[in-house]
Amino acid sequence: MATLMTYIFSSEQHGHLVPYIAALHASCITIDHMIGPFLPPLTNEKLLPWWKERLAEANQGTRVIVLLLPETASGAKPVGTDLRGLAMLRLSGSETASFRGRIDAVLVNQKYRRQGGAKALVDALEYEAAKRGRTMLRVNAETGSVAEAAFKKFGYIEIGKVPQFSRVLSNDKKGETFFYKDLLP
Repeated sequence: MATLMTYIFSSEQHGHLVPYIAALHASCITIDHMIGPFLPPLTNEKLLPWWKERLAEANQGTRVIVLLLPETASGAKPVGTDLRGLAMLRLSGSETASFRGRIDAVLVNQKYRRQGGAKALVDALEYEAAKRGRTMLRVNAETGSVAEAAFKKFGYIEIGKVPQFSRVLSNDKKGETFFYKDLLP
């Protein structure tokens, strides 16, 4: 089994993976019923422009995107089917919140779950946040989800729960749990 590594998204090195990134996002929404920015049915017309905006934010330095991929030789580009997961960190642009960041997504391909990928992605986001002067991270996860349990396990402190926070396909609403983590020792 190949060693999995985290890589900061670079348009030059990883731009060709955008359709695979969108497909991973779509599978997490349609198969896992993850609450995301879209409701099914999902199309490339919805997903690709949204991801291009996230990548533009990464290029502007207001977002960090971390990919989980098998280790590759220096200079070699990964192939799309190598994508195991990704995570995103939004860096606050506010002067009064310049010490904070928000984890927007942690997505792991179903075939590669329960192998430490989510932890590796979150660790990489925490490292990148600290490197950029962010000492506090915020995140929210669907109440009762695997993600909620994972963030508790990763040391995030629950702030509270908001019932009926997000709409789901059946037109019902699901609750959301909010967390923070202080990155200072």
